[in-house]
Amino acid sequence: MASFTYGEKHQYWQLLNSEGDAGEGRMLTPQYKRTPLTHVQHTNFPPARNMPLCLEPVEPLDIEAHIQNQLADPELEPFQYLMDYPNDDVEVTLSSREYQTTTPAEPDNWDNMTPQVRACVETYTKDWLMVTRSYQKCNTESRRKGLNLPHQIFECDESFNLEMQGLQGSVGQQAAEPQTEAAEIFIQDLLQPTTPEEVDLRNKEKRKSGRLTDMCSLYPPMDEEDAGYSRAIPQPPCCQWDQKLQFNFLELKFEIEIEPLFVTLALYDLKERRKISENFYLDLNSKEFRGIIQTHDDAPCYFKKAIFSITHPSSEIYLVIKVEKVLQQGSIAECAEPYMTIKDCETAKSKEKIAKLRFQAMSFCQRLKSYRMPFAWAAVDLTSLTSTSGSHNSLDRDGNTGGSGTEMRSHSLDSKYSIHLLRPAQYNLQMFNKQEEDKLSDEDLMKLIADEKKTSTLLRRQRRIPGVFRFEVSHVTEASTFCFNPEFLEVKPSNSENTDLTLEVLEFPVSGFSVPHTTYRNLLYIYPQFLNFSNRQGSARNITVKIQFLGGERPDSALPVIFGKSGYAEYMNECYTPVAYHSKSPFFYEEVKMKLPSNLNEKHHLLFTFYHVNCQPKQTQEAPEVPVGYSWFSMLDNGHLRSGSFELPVCLEKLPHLYSVTSTSLAGLKWLDNRKAVFKLELRPVSTIYPQDRNLERFFSLCESACKHHSVAQQTEALRQAVSALQLVPMEELICFLYVVLDKLLTLLTLSSTKTTEGALVSKEIFEMLIAIVDQLHSSEEMPKDSMGRNNSLATYVHHLFSMPVPNEAEVTESEKYATIRPESATAALQMMRKLSTSDSEVQTAKASVPGGSGLKPSKLFHEELAYHIVFTNGKMRNQVYRHLWFFCELLVKSMSQYVSDTVGWSSPRSLRYPEHFPGIIYTLVNIGTEFVKHQDPEITDLTNLSLGFFLNDLLSLMDRGFVFRMISHHHKELSDREDNRPHLQDQRIEFLRIVCSHEHFVILNLPLTPSVETLDSGDQTEDAGTDESTVEIFRLSRTFRQQHFLIGLLLEEIANVLTTDSERLIRREAVSLLHCLLASHDGDRRFGNRGAKVKVAALYHPLLDIILNSLPLLADYDNSRRKLPKPYSNPRDASSLIITSAVVTAPTNRHSAPISGPPASIMSAELTQTVLFCFLWVLKNADEAALREWIVDLPAQQLLGLLDLLDLCVSTFDYEGQPSTEQISSVVYRKSRDMKLRLEKTIFGTTGARREMMRRREYPGIEKLFTGVNAGLQEKLRWRKDLTQWRQPVGRDKVKLELEEEALINGNLTVETNMIVLDTLELLIQSSSPMPELRPVVTGVLKVLIHSLSCNQSTLYLKDGFNTQRAFIAKFPEVLFEDDSEHCTDLCLLLLQRSTSHFESTRTQASASLYLLMRQSYHAHFPKAKMYITLTLASLSEKLSNQDKQCLQQTLNMIPTYLEADRAMERTSFPVQVEELLKNLNGVLCDTVKLQEFPQDVDMQIDLMYRVAKGLQSYVDLRLLWLRKLVAKHVQRGSYAEAAHCLVHSAALLAEYLNRVDGSVHLPMGSVSFQKISLNVLEESLVSEDIFSLEREGVWAGNSFSEEGLLKLLDEAARFFNKAEFYEVVYEIHKLIIPIAEFHRDIKKLSAIHGNLKATFDQILSEDNKRMFGTYFRVGFYGSLFGELDDQEYVYKEPAITKLVEVSSRLEEFYKAMFGQDRVEIIKDSAPVKKENLELDKAYVQVTYVEPYFEEYELKNRVSNYERSSNLRRFIYSTPYTLDGRAHGELSQQCKRKTILTTSHAFPYIKTRINVVEKQEMNLRPIEAVIEDMQKKTQELAKATSENPPNLKLLQMVLQGSVGPTVNQGPLEVAQVFLSEIPDDPKLYRHHNKLRICFKNFLKRCEDALIINKGLISSEREEYQNELERNYEALKYNLQPFLNRRIPQLYITPSQ
Repeated sequence: MASFTYGEKHQYWQLLNSEGDAGEGRMLTPQYKRTPLTHVQHTNFPPARNMPLCLEPVEPLDIEAHIQNQLADPELEPFQYLMDYPNDDVEVTLSSREYQTTTPAEPDNWDNMTPQVRACVETYTKDWLMVTRSYQKCNTESRRKGLNLPHQIFECDESFNLEMQGLQGSVGQQAAEPQTEAAEIFIQDLLQPTTPEEVDLRNKEKRKSGRLTDMCSLYPPMDEEDAGYSRAIPQPPCCQWDQKLQFNFLELKFEIEIEPLFVTLALYDLKERRKISENFYLDLNSKEFRGIIQTHDDAPCYFKKAIFSITHPSSEIYLVIKVEKVLQQGSIAECAEPYMTIKDCETAKSKEKIAKLRFQAMSFCQRLKSYRMPFAWAAVDLTSLTSTSGSHNSLDRDGNTGGSGTEMRSHSLDSKYSIHLLRPAQYNLQMFNKQEEDKLSDEDLMKLIADEKKTSTLLRRQRRIPGVFRFEVSHVTEASTFCFNPEFLEVKPSNSENTDLTLEVLEFPVSGFSVPHTTYRNLLYIYPQFLNFSNRQGSARNITVKIQFLGGERPDSALPVIFGKSGYAEYMNECYTPVAYHSKSPFFYEEVKMKLPSNLNEKHHLLFTFYHVNCQPKQTQEAPEVPVGYSWFSMLDNGHLRSGSFELPVCLEKLPHLYSVTSTSLAGLKWLDNRKAVFKLELRPVSTIYPQDRNLERFFSLCESACKHHSVAQQTEALRQAVSALQLVPMEELICFLYVVLDKLLTLLTLSSTKTTEGALVSKEIFEMLIAIVDQLHSSEEMPKDSMGRNNSLATYVHHLFSMPVPNEAEVTESEKYATIRPESATAALQMMRKLSTSDSEVQTAKASVPGGSGLKPSKLFHEELAYHIVFTNGKMRNQVYRHLWFFCELLVKSMSQYVSDTVGWSSPRSLRYPEHFPGIIYTLVNIGTEFVKHQDPEITDLTNLSLGFFLNDLLSLMDRGFVFRMISHHHKELSDREDNRPHLQDQRIEFLRIVCSHEHFVILNLPLTPSVETLDSGDQTEDAGTDESTVEIFRLSRTFRQQHFLIGLLLEEIANVLTTDSERLIRREAVSLLHCLLASHDGDRRFGNRGAKVKVAALYHPLLDIILNSLPLLADYDNSRRKLPKPYSNPRDASSLIITSAVVTAPTNRHSAPISGPPASIMSAELTQTVLFCFLWVLKNADEAALREWIVDLPAQQLLGLLDLLDLCVSTFDYEGQPSTEQISSVVYRKSRDMKLRLEKTIFGTTGARREMMRRREYPGIEKLFTGVNAGLQEKLRWRKDLTQWRQPVGRDKVKLELEEEALINGNLTVETNMIVLDTLELLIQSSSPMPELRPVVTGVLKVLIHSLSCNQSTLYLKDGFNTQRAFIAKFPEVLFEDDSEHCTDLCLLLLQRSTSHFESTRTQASASLYLLMRQSYHAHFPKAKMYITLTLASLSEKLSNQDKQCLQQTLNMIPTYLEADRAMERTSFPVQVEELLKNLNGVLCDTVKLQEFPQDVDMQIDLMYRVAKGLQSYVDLRLLWLRKLVAKHVQRGSYAEAAHCLVHSAALLAEYLNRVDGSVHLPMGSVSFQKISLNVLEESLVSEDIFSLEREGVWAGNSFSEEGLLKLLDEAARFFNKAEFYEVVYEIHKLIIPIAEFHRDIKKLSAIHGNLKATFDQILSEDNKRMFGTYFRVGFYGSLFGELDDQEYVYKEPAITKLVEVSSRLEEFYKAMFGQDRVEIIKDSAPVKKENLELDKAYVQVTYVEPYFEEYELKNRVSNYERSSNLRRFIYSTPYTLDGRAHGELSQQCKRKTILTTSHAFPYIKTRINVVEKQEMNLRPIEAVIEDMQKKTQELAKATSENPPNLKLLQMVLQGSVGPTVNQGPLEVAQVFLSEIPDDPKLYRHHNKLRICFKNFLKRCEDALIINKGLISSEREEYQNELERNYEALKYNLQPFLNRRIPQLYITPSQ
């Protein structure tokens, strides 16, 4: 389609006035200037209608009573689901605990466990007790998932559909095809007489069919979870799969394969200088080698895959690979030498060496298979793994790209580095480092790695072992089959793709980073480090250490708790360390992993046996090992598991009995170095049941003691000591055992509940300890938090693990408690629980009667006790409680829910569920929280405010809802204190309201079945007294409405406050976002899926319509941008496509992230405006139609105009932007990849949630300080979305394309739906309107909105309904189009013609139908005006049409005759004839304007086409003036000032013709005839249509352009251009036209200026008359089909003066070669007639000939001056030499000449620089005639040179030299010899013979005169030159005398003869 928009059209019309004054009036042009409709009568929008300026708070109703009354009403039974909560609203369930493994991680033996261990194990294994609200997900489900949206077809998306495939062929052929049957039926239905009511009903049925019910799925709000307004369900207490890398080990291969090799892998962090994972043992040996070393009979397991966890990544994490081999004789260097020197090749020598080495290795393997020795090592930087793949050496410096773009974090944040792997990568390690025997420890290893990174000289000299170690690495997010955890328990698989065994490698805990233990784990890692046997006597050099875990001292006491390596048994009872060959002081690097028993006791110990291994067999010794020492180590120290580094002595003798428990049995033993510690080791327990802190162990013991003691004093003391011990526990250890500690503390809190003073003090200490723990957890930067700021660990505990402590809980398990609750047992349970409450006086009396008691018995339920403690805290503790109120409130809610569930209270009345005093405690708790929020720092109270909101939200499901409403009202009212103007209170009030309104039964809570207009009681009638209780009242935010619909009343009150006042922008955004979320929740709620329920829900929002209507002036760009010219539409399909767009700024496609420039604070942003309008449309869509109609009828006219403005703004705001282009996709891919690191940084390492971070940045009241750390471009559109807060894989081009296409699909359906709603509302307005004068602006406004809607990017589906409404509207109100202003008809015509260029037949059919009906309805009254508007619009539109658009438009115009044939009612009128005439004119204008695009570089063709368009618009004054103005611009651009001036002269003549016929003033020019002295061409402007005068009488022509001022402006500008072109004589003629006007107006100043200009002009004529050159002319002929319509056409081109023929030829040749191709253009270099039959068909030929103006003799008498002979030129002449035999040139006697005279259609200069030749005359001259003409020409040159005064010496000498010079005088002599030597035989040549003789005489006479003059002018130095000329002259004269004296006798016969 075309790319001509309303904005360009406006510029198009105003072009003539572009340099005029600002006050200049509008021309006769259609202007689409979107002026707000409310500006028709008033400049300021009226205040809110019936909107109280200050809304007083109202008290909520007794909702429980109202609900009971509604339930009792039988008429409301169908809407029972809208009355009260369902019976299954809240459920308390006990679900089985989820384990990561198929077999739960539990102790092997539950017997003999200590109470501490048992408590830990029970916490890790107990089932989860959870409270769920069954319907909470109903209104929070994702509304975009699973959308099945229809594909909307938009013009800007679809290039062509199937019906357009044949259109590219022949339009004419398609135009001749008959219409389809569907089109004929459509035409018949269209012309069939129908009542307006039937049309409206039919149109309504079409609009309503197939509409989308869930509107918010197309425009969803931001996720509340991301915004911090939703409590996400915490993750269950189990392991997460974040930051895990899976390694798949493929191959280990060295140059030679002679023995089995073993690999040990682990992760090291060089930055922290520590090992961060346990060892992974890998066996990649062949089956042959595995069989040699197998030491057990069981089937071995070989792990080939490992999963490493990296919870705290950094930039210096290395995967260390250690290679071991079977022990053999020789050092490491000796053993490694063959691997470095021998290659596995085919030579016999190498084979022999390898065979020998293999034999030796096999012999060692047979004997020493249990012993290993170090061999080689390598280290791989994980950065290189995650940034690239390929072949690398160990620590390959070339492959180490630590700063690559795949890192998630920059090096500035290196401490929070992240491992990021784009895709699975394969790594090939090709070089190993030889292990140094004295550098085996981890410290040495990390130093070597660090040195190698620095490329030290020492390491470069070190020899390396070539080898290949190949593996793959990838991210893993879920477990696969055959995966085992570090305890060898099989992990539950998430997929079944894996077939290899995979082992999870344990990550060691990091100091300072702790997470709560959630599973049972009891492991011990033993690290032998160093042994000093240097002082031992004897042979002890090849030393290994056997390690055993013993449960006693018997030989069979060794327990099988040591984890086996790959290829070994699962558990073993002993293991050996590798051997350092011939080292008496070896270092060890072995890691021994053990599974500790859960019932450790004092007998459990480690036994170390030291052996010397003989590498060579000895005859006296069968076994290779010899014991050389012993040592042992007890596991417990007074019940505490020992850990850390230890140094032990070594006993040299066999140990005696009871060596591990008593020191007396050790006397007499021989010790090494006098029992000096010579063996160093390290123990690292990884246990979740044995704390490493003794104070924590003491706390657990005291807790058990407190529960066992029976006296109050003992229990109190035990509790106090337990609290004191817990205070000393380090935070890191406390976090590890957090869940166990919380279970104990909450149990103790209930246990300490007593009326005694001691019990109360202890209870207070316990609660304060609980507060301190919660505060420390929240203060820790390392503890993760959710988006609301809750500590994740605490949230997990409350949701899954917490259970209300009750007495005798140990006797009844939770499984039994929640398995089945029978009604009869429930009653007893209820009585028991009530006796526990302090409200039970009998219980209190009974307690008082027991002196001292038998122990601390709980006197209150847990939630009562907790609520008391919250209320009665003070000081610093109170601040800490309310800062973290969410934790305590969620404990309260869960305990209250469990209490009600245990007592079967869900069916009981809400007011009776809890003791009478308990609501008072809750009310006090909330009130204290309100005061805390109101008076504390907002940085502290934000979370408190949210916690209160969620708490009251929960209570709405548990307690009396009226009571909860009163607490909500109190909190809201306190935060609404008008005396406190702190802006953060308003923000917190809206946030609080958002959370309360997020309740799943929000609709039920607002009593949707209660009519808002009914009177409550006499006391409630004060505000609404005297109001009309009609349907319209439900659209008012009255006191009654707010009281009956309490929550929605609070919400709408906030909305009205922020929308109608100068509110802070973020506050306004939050309020509107809340409204949007609520509407989306209603759409997504399955309970309100039917239309009846939706109407009831929408009725709650009726006052919103009035609120938004009154906020219209504050909407984005309401008053400013709509005054601007619309911008052109950028079409992704075709840059030349046309869709009309609005001036209103539309929101971007990505509605959540695009930056918005900051408008004034009172004006809403574009995004916020879009959301407000969406909510407005939602209410219109779902509201009851009858109620809407009554509301519309009740609105005054000015409010109706405001409503129309709102609808118009809705159309602009939701305009469709098209599918993504290739450039857009590339841009998104680049932007996503560029921002990936920043997103991941914020996501993974953000220390606070998104909402907390946003609130932290706020500094009131200055809005510029709100986002100090965020990009300024994002400040206005900060939307916390999942794509910004979740880690996302890098997206590729295809994925981005799919996402953008899906977004385009959603946006397309959103555009359709919003415009359909606007259309529905317009129909209501049309039906409610009447032809009364006061409603006429409303009717006009409806048409404007309708045209605007149809002009935007719309789908074909909407256009059908929109055009139906448009035709119905015109049928009802036809007079709107042609009244007063012509804007409406013009806009409609432009719309219809633009839609007629659509590539879709359905759209073209609709447009043609509307166009035909427009002409039909205007026939009887306004048909001339309609024809003019259609023609004007087509002329303005067609300039930008492409060929395809032209074809479509022609097809649309060709449909009109079909309507004429079917329209029987108009057959006998002149209507068909006039329509056909109009169509003919339209087609002509269309063809010419469209061709302009085909010649973007051919300026001459463009000027021709523009001229033809202007000629075709002769009857439309303003359009012809416009096109002439465009010609002026084109000529000025080329420097053709004469042609530009003539365009202005034609414009002035046309305007003079118009003014003469309309006004007839005598001082004005008498039409175009007054301009004929300037140019004869101007007379064509007298052909003005008579329709102009009828239109003038109707006021169509207006403005300064059609006045004397406009005429004078044109004349002055023309004179200026004529001056530039040096046409000074014309300037005088123009001033002759201006002078009478100036004289008439007595404008002396003007006259003075005119005469001054005339004097200057005449002076220039005198001084430059002979120096002016006005132009050069060339004839150009075009031949060949490539030229199209130029084929066989001839033109005369006017070129600048002194332009040479070669210049014109070269220019045309280069131009057309660039157009058609280098080999397809040829220049004809002669001027002979062209024979087309001799030309090639596939080539273009151009013939260029120089021509001169041609004058008859009589003309020369009148054209005396140079100017006169250069103006008004129509005839031109050129000569062509030829011979009779066909040659161009021949002998002088045979040389003929052809003179061709060309006549052009118009005279030069004209409004274009080339004019077509309309007539051609040819004259053939004989040879003698040709030479006569040459001689006459030469004689004329001499005469001119001699006649000048003063003489021109230079010219004179030049002419003389050319006449009598020695080199040229042979020419005349030769002519005389040829033609005058003999008398011709032909009598017809006698006179020519005589004439030539006379020419020679004249020639000689002129030469003589010239010589005489020259002699008198030359100086003495030039006398010789003069003499030479005279001698030549005399010689010429002498030679010519015989020919001149010979006369023809026949010509001189006397009469006598």
